[in-house]
Order: sequence, then structure tokens, then C-alpha cells
Amino acid sequence: MVLRSGRQTLGRAPRNDFVLNDAEVSKLHVELVVTGEKAVLRDLGSSNGTFVNGESITERELKAGDRVAIGCSEFKYEVELESRRSTVTIVAMSPIDKTQVLAASQIESLRPAIEISDQAALRRSYERVRTAFDAVGMLIETTDIQLLCRRILEVAFNLVKAETGAVMLFDAERELVPWATRGAAGEEVDGIQISRTIVDQVIREQSAVLASDALSDSRWSSAESVVLSGVRSLMCVPLLSAHNVYGLLHVGNSKTVAAFSQSDLELMTGIGTGAGVALSNAFMNHRLVEEARTRESLGRFLSPVLVDQVLQDRVDMKRGGEEREVTVMFADIRGFTSLTERSRAQDVVSLLNEYFDQMVEIIFQHGGALDKYIGDAIMAVWGTPVSQPDDGLRALAAACEMQQVLQSLNAMREDRNEEPIAIGIGLASGVCVSGAIGARRRMEYTVIGDAVNLASRFAGIAKAGEVLCDKPTFERAGKPKASESLPLAQVKGKHKPVPVFRVSRI
Repeated sequence: MVLRSGRQTLGRAPRNDFVLNDAEVSKLHVELVVTGEKAVLRDLGSSNGTFVNGESITERELKAGDRVAIGCSEFKYEVELESRRSTVTIVAMSPIDKTQVLAASQIESLRPAIEISDQAALRRSYERVRTAFDAVGMLIETTDIQLLCRRILEVAFNLVKAETGAVMLFDAERELVPWATRGAAGEEVDGIQISRTIVDQVIREQSAVLASDALSDSRWSSAESVVLSGVRSLMCVPLLSAHNVYGLLHVGNSKTVAAFSQSDLELMTGIGTGAGVALSNAFMNHRLVEEARTRESLGRFLSPVLVDQVLQDRVDMKRGGEEREVTVMFADIRGFTSLTERSRAQDVVSLLNEYFDQMVEIIFQHGGALDKYIGDAIMAVWGTPVSQPDDGLRALAAACEMQQVLQSLNAMREDRNEEPIAIGIGLASGVCVSGAIGARRRMEYTVIGDAVNLASRFAGIAKAGEVLCDKPTFERAGKPKASESLPLAQVKGKHKPVPVFRVSRI
């Protein structure tokens, strides 16, 4: 068993991190708490006690070489150093004398109870089925995929005499990749080889395979991976739910012929089906969590309607960008630098949060997307990732409403004896590159182009309370009547003066 950092428990109940199917072990027997290179073993009020080096203990910090007796099993505590990093492991030793080992040849199939004359065999069969039933319940409650795969192997090793095991799951390209491996001592193992012939049959027919002597079985003896790994006995079971195969569970034994029986295969098939349901739930939970995270992230700069369209794949937010017809808006607080000099930092943050909340809500209501905050400035865009035929009109309507709502916000600020603020807004339309732009470690969905620069320049020359726009935006909005044409403006980055319009309302 490989210990991880933090707390883990060992006992008979399936909910434990490590499960011992032993009547001498309590349901919740001990806990192990690993902190750095330190591991503390603590008895949890077990019926038969916990022993370290033959001494009964309630709590003990383990040292390398300590022997721990729990129920009918004994373990040796070892510390392995790999690549300068301490890895704490407990390696299972041979069971002590009173452990009963049931040979595979002694296991009877799960026949009706009336057909079993051996009451001891009946009890053993019942106990195995009960353990499997409890284990499936524990698996279904596990939503972490990595932990679930490890627990699938723990369940399998508790039920059958396996030396090695692996859980393989399909990735997005339908390639099987290992998610968990295990050796006889509970450790992760490398170099497990699984026959492609067997895998293909398990996946294709959605059926389990039992090979009592894989090296001499004519069906598998030609499979190179079977020969190379020297597997004598193996079981390979699909992890299946509603005819969807999520992967497979493979266990093997290289020493014993007929290490697994037909009843083992029946149990593993049931475990595989239960694990398939658990994986279906875990993947669904993972998708929901990822969708919630994506929704939260997108919701910072897209309206709820646009977020839904992105999540439904109706909108493609491409990396690298594409050319789009857009309308860009910049809104800038006038005199913000001097305002910050007169105010406490906490008051400035409160001001910006209140201001941004109201302005961004207006942008969303008019179908715009928040591109970014630049200090006190807001950059918004219409036409990407979703375009509407009236994007120019929507953008101008949002700008005019922002100026109106700001008056109400200032009234509240004055009631609180706070200084009012004023903003200037600039808009421009044209073809821009739109998409996820930046380094792979930090992408930003934005627009780049002449319209962005022009909108920023207009916001810079707009007076308090003004909304200025270029000619394309003015025309796309239907040439609003409550507007006027201003003298040509000479703005930075333009060789010639450009037309500019002031819009009062839509």
C-alpha cells in the first residue's frame, strides 16, 4: 500500500482508503496521518487492537522497519527515496499463521444456496458477495476519477488472488491509457503488459475474459504481451454502463495456474458493471464541475445568453483569431487620477466595484461582451463572439444608457457624501481580429484592430457625459436624431482628421 500525504484510514468497511476483508479487523480500525516524512499510526478504538513490533499501541510514529499487525495481517513500514523525494510506503508481508488462504480451486460458483451442501462454502460465497455489494456502493459514491480507479483495484485485490492489476480508461481519442496500477503489496507498478488480443475481445464483445493458463491457452498463447509478461492466470473485465465501455479492469497472476475461478469472474463482472456506473457518474460530475468553472469564467465578460451559446458549442471562441465586423466601446472616468490622490485606496476600490457592476450589466443587457478593464476604463465589444445585425445600434444604446444610469449612481453617492464621477465614452466600428490571443499559459479573448484604437481615442477626447462615435457606427445605428456632427477630429494614429458624431440618446 502506498501512503499519500494527509489522512487515510484502514479497516474492513468499504469506505476506508485501504480495505482488509478480515473478520478480525474492525470496520474502521486505524488511521495513518502522513506529514512530510513523518507517518503517525493511530488505533481508532478497534476491537482486537493494533500492534507495532508486538506491542499494543493507541498511537505511534512509525520508523523504517516497524512491523504492524492488524487483524490477521502483518505489514512492514518502509520509506523509499526516489528522485530526492520521500515516498512513504507500507509493503505487505506474508500473512501470519492464523490467516486462512482460500485456493482458487476450492471456490465454488455462485450457485443457489440449496445446491451448496458445504455450509462453510456457502458462508464464504455470501461474504464475498456482501463485500462486493458494499464495495460497489462505495465506488458509486466516489466522484474523483483518480481515486475511483485506485479503489476499483483495491476492491479487486480484496476479492481475488491477483499479483498485478491495472485500470485502463479511454481518452478523448479512444485510446486506452492507464489510470491506476497495483502490485500484490498495494504499490504502484510499472511494466504491466496486457494482450491486445484480449483487450480487443473484451471491448468488442463487451464481455469478460478468464484465462486459467494464458501461456498454454490456444486463444492467447500467440499474443506477444502474454508471453513477455509470463502471465499464467488473468481476468479482463469491461468497465461498462448502459452499453458504454469506459475502459477495462485487468488482473493477473504469473505464478499460479487457475488462480482465478468462474465465481471470481462473475464477481469481477459485477464489479466492472458497478465501476462503470461509478465512472459514468464521476465523468458527469467532472463535466458539471468544468462547466460551472467555464460558466463562471465566461460570465465575467459575456452575458448569460452568450455563455449558454458558447457552452452549447454554438459559438467557436477560436485561438489565434478570425476577422469579424465589430463595434468597440471604451468608457473612461474623467479625472480619475486626481480622484485617487484625494481618496483612500479602499474607497477607490469600492467606487470601481460599484461603478463596474452597473455599467457591465448594461453592456450585457444590450448584447455586448466585456473585453477587459484597463484601470478605471471599460472596454466592451459587439459582434463577437456572437454577431447581430444591429450591433452598432445596441452599442450606442448601451453607451447612452450608461450615461443616464451614472446620474442615478451619482445621486446615491451624493447622499453618502461621496464625490460624483463623470465618464466619457467612445465607439468605433470596423473589421478586427477576434479570438483567444496570448501565451498558452494565459489566454485572453479580445479584439485587435483599427476600430479598437479609434474607440479608445474618442473616449480620450470625449468630455464628461459625452458619447462620441465614428461614422460607420453612426450609420449602423440608423443615424440617431438626437445627435450632431462635430468638426473633424485629429486623433493619434490617424494621418487625416476623422468624422466624429456626438449622440445624446437613442
